[in-house]
Amino acid sequence: MATLEEIFPPFGLAIRCGPVELRVLRDEDIPGLVDVVALGVVDPQLPTPFPEAWHELPYDPENPDAFPATSLKWWWSQRAVFGRDQWRLVLVVRAEGEIVGVQDLSAERFPLTRSITTGSWLGLAHQRKGTGTLMRQAVVGFAFDHLGALECHSAYIDGNAASAAVSRKTGYQPNGRRRIAQAGQRGVDEIAVRVTPDTYIRPEHPIQIRGLEPFKRFMGIED
Repeated sequence: MATLEEIFPPFGLAIRCGPVELRVLRDEDIPGLVDVVALGVVDPQLPTPFPEAWHELPYDPENPDAFPATSLKWWWSQRAVFGRDQWRLVLVVRAEGEIVGVQDLSAERFPLTRSITTGSWLGLAHQRKGTGTLMRQAVVGFAFDHLGALECHSAYIDGNAASAAVSRKTGYQPNGRRRIAQAGQRGVDEIAVRVTPDTYIRPEHPIQIRGLEPFKRFMGIED
C-alpha cells in the first residue's frame, strides 16, 4: 500500500532550522493548532495583523460559522486547489517539538514567475522568543536555495512593530503600501515588503530539508 507521502509528496516535505521545524499540515495537527489559537494569537497592544478577524470568532465546535470550523474550511480548502499553477503550503510550525503556529508559502505559476508570498502567525505564548524570525528565515532560505525563487513578498499592518521586525530581520525591504478594509469595518495601511537573494538575511542555524526532490517533481520545479 502506498504511503500518504507517496500519494501527496508535499506531506513528505520538512524544513528544519535549529529548534524550529515546519511540515505541511496534516489532520492530526489540527487539535494542537486549535489549542494554540484558543489561547490567543494577537498581542492586544499591537494592531490586528489579519485582514479578517478569524481569531476573534467564538469557540463553538457545534457551529459551522464559528471557530474551529471556519479555520478547518480554510486549511482543507488549500489542498483542494493545490496545483502547479497555483499552490499554498500551510506549514505547521513546531518549536522544540511543540506546535506554536503556522507559516504559509503561496505562489501562482511559480515555474515561470519564481515569486513566492509568505504569511504567518504564532500563538501569544510563543511570541517575542525569536521563533517568528527563525521560521520566516527558514522558509525564505528554502524558497531561494532549494526552489530557485527570485523574490519573496509579504505585508504587515502599519504600526505592527513585531511583524515589521520579523520582515526586517529576514531582509525584506519596503515595497509600497495600500489602504485595505480590515475585517470589513475600517481602513488601515498595509505595508508591502519584498526580499531577494541579495537582501536575504540568513539564520544562524543551517536549513535542513527532507522530501525535497519528490516535492519538486510533483510541483514541476526544475533547477
